[in-house]
Amino acid sequence: MTKHDTAAIHRTARIAPTAIVGNQFRPLLDGRHVSAEHDTVIGPGVWIGQFAIVGQGVTIGAHSKLEDLVCVQARASIGSRVVVATPSYVGISATVGDDSVIKGHIGDYAQVGAGCRVAGDLIHRQLDPTIPWDDPAAEEPAPIVGEDAFVGWRAMIIGGVNIGAGAYVCAGALITKDVPAGYIACGQNQIVHPSAWPGALSKSPFFRIPIARR
Repeated sequence: MTKHDTAAIHRTARIAPTAIVGNQFRPLLDGRHVSAEHDTVIGPGVWIGQFAIVGQGVTIGAHSKLEDLVCVQARASIGSRVVVATPSYVGISATVGDDSVIKGHIGDYAQVGAGCRVAGDLIHRQLDPTIPWDDPAAEEPAPIVGEDAFVGWRAMIIGGVNIGAGAYVCAGALITKDVPAGYIACGQNQIVHPSAWPGALSKSPFFRIPIARR
């Protein structure tokens, strides 16, 4: 294992020899550096796989698992009992709540609530691609995913939208507007209440458990 700068690693954590902990983010195009306000913290029972990269100032809660080749960028926060599966990417200052499963791309500053499963991408819009890549003016609001929501395989959540608690975003969906709590989103911004869904999904136990008790 390679370590840069300071990292507080619990004695029960298991980290593969090829993993990097406390990795510094590249210099930005204008010469600025992404700084971390606190040490990298790896909690008890954490497992980090081969060739995983954990950036400076990252916090990983107890008993979370980072599979091989996962990248967690600077200042991100991973809760307890989270699985970040290969080949996921968690961006700068993104947050992932307890008991979630991530198998996708979580963009910079995106927020994922507790108990979520995200197999798609949470990404920013780029309304003006002429702005330099690292320019602060290029930063637009990031998606927010509420607790116990599901984002299916290769779905894309774009821009500063809110995915409500207990919402279900179908595989391959393209979502650029808010999805209410407990609703289904599919296709391109098609949002349906489970009671109006024509397929088997409407009968899933996922919708029969009150959101507050999941």
